[in-house]
Amino acid sequence: MMNKKMMWAACLVALVMTTGCGKDTPPEPKPQPKPDTTNTVVPGGKGQYLLETTVKNPDGMSGSSYLQLTNNLSGSIDNSKGIQIAFAGMISVIDNYIFVLPTGMGKDAEFKVRRYTYDPKTQTMGNLKTIDVPAGATPYNVQKVSADKMYMPHYSLGTVWVMNPTTLQKTGEIDLKQYAYKDASPEPSLGILRGDRYFLTLDQIGSNYMPYEDRRQVEVAVIDPKTDKVLKVITENSKKIAFPTRPLYKDMIFTDEQGDIYIACAGYFGYNPKYRENGFVCIPVGKDEFDASRTWEISGVAIEGSEYKSSAILNCKYLGNGKVVAFVAILELNGTNPYTSKSAMAVIMDLKAKTIKRIEGVPMTDGHSTAIETQGNLVLLGAFGEKQAGLFTYNPATGKAGLSLSTVGNLSFMHIFGK
Repeated sequence: MMNKKMMWAACLVALVMTTGCGKDTPPEPKPQPKPDTTNTVVPGGKGQYLLETTVKNPDGMSGSSYLQLTNNLSGSIDNSKGIQIAFAGMISVIDNYIFVLPTGMGKDAEFKVRRYTYDPKTQTMGNLKTIDVPAGATPYNVQKVSADKMYMPHYSLGTVWVMNPTTLQKTGEIDLKQYAYKDASPEPSLGILRGDRYFLTLDQIGSNYMPYEDRRQVEVAVIDPKTDKVLKVITENSKKIAFPTRPLYKDMIFTDEQGDIYIACAGYFGYNPKYRENGFVCIPVGKDEFDASRTWEISGVAIEGSEYKSSAILNCKYLGNGKVVAFVAILELNGTNPYTSKSAMAVIMDLKAKTIKRIEGVPMTDGHSTAIETQGNLVLLGAFGEKQAGLFTYNPATGKAGLSLSTVGNLSFMHIFGK
């Protein structure tokens, strides 16, 4: 699955002009500023809610995706005001910067990262900037480290670019290839900053895009964000859980009120009946090691309100007080095509009580619609059901959920500006 490395083709050039004038030489006229054509508003609607929707072809593995802003999360919305991006394009947001990451397919075949800037005053996006990345790098996300530093993991190359999110200048690189198992990349996925340490998950997958059968464990690179050096790689294999975090969903690694880090693990995505192990692992506050006693393997936990059990965590978001909203995979419902089957279930989990309950009112969905966000006391979920599709709201206090905004296609990403 690995691709050859290519040199970084994006160069950021600064032109410094100096003028020397003799006493008999009249000063040269100041150059007139040229209009900044990149600082224009781009199509994509207007509002504080950023949505990505995907219209699939029948095979479920191709189609078109759209990115747009809106101020209304009720009624219905189509894609007429959206910016078309690559199929199932990856989106990351840092402050007011919107990054569209290349998938290497369709419109992203040229391997460019696109960055739009959100204007809170006009509630629009514009000022498109692009940088090139190596072919096959698959940078599925960017992660904020500080005001002037972000990490861009190259999933397939086993490196992490250290960059300035404002200037888009590359300032360093972290090489993780030495930690790969059997191939050239350990697949750096998602990370989280806690204190003076950055914890970056490593998916460690083989040519079939699944964990190695003889290495079913969770691995995390512990990085010093001041020096960008890897201090060590820690592992947890007591329950044979693997695939820590999916690189497109930022909330699959989180800290609770005490500062403990929890990592949601997808395992084999519910595709392999032989390996159903999935759940959470924990790095306690003040520690740079896993606590195996706090690993929660959930494949044997009954889902209240359902006859099934989880075979993968597809996405999740921590609500507080030990509660987690998630989409879990139900292996028995994969059908003949797991890309289009309605096999993902919305659930509410309790990390303390070790319980899982189905969220009634949110339909079973396919893997393209598993987005989760929160606003106030409500949880917003993207789901593509048999009869209803779009954004569903869930109130944990009442346990009630229902459709709020109908969409054309799968709602695959949400972000709220000014939340």
